[in-house]
Amino acid sequence: MEDNHPDMPDLSGLSDFERELFEFILEKWPTSALEVAESFNEDISDREKKKRMSTKYAYYLKKLVEKRLIMSKKAGNSLIVWPVIVEKYRVVHEILKGEKFDYAADFIKLASKKVARDA
Repeated sequence: MEDNHPDMPDLSGLSDFERELFEFILEKWPTSALEVAESFNEDISDREKKKRMSTKYAYYLKKLVEKRLIMSKKAGNSLIVWPVIVEKYRVVHEILKGEKFDYAADFIKLASKKVARDA
């Protein structure tokens, strides 16, 4: 990832793990805590392990939300996240088009279907 890109946030205060999470979210959004855990090769083979990994990754995703790098929305029991930069582009798009879109709701619907299908 290019560090000097004007639209990219400052990642200098992130741990290596948080940076890796953020870079994954930039590549594959919207996503959920379990999808992130799965892509990081965590063992989610049974219900208890899924619950543990969901809690672990939700914690780190919430830290990225607090640092204003990603946005989140609850969909059932899943925490769905996407980069803040996407919202910035969405707002610019709405201003230029003079239209109102609810991309967040569309992302949530899409991710909820994906989570339900994977469960």
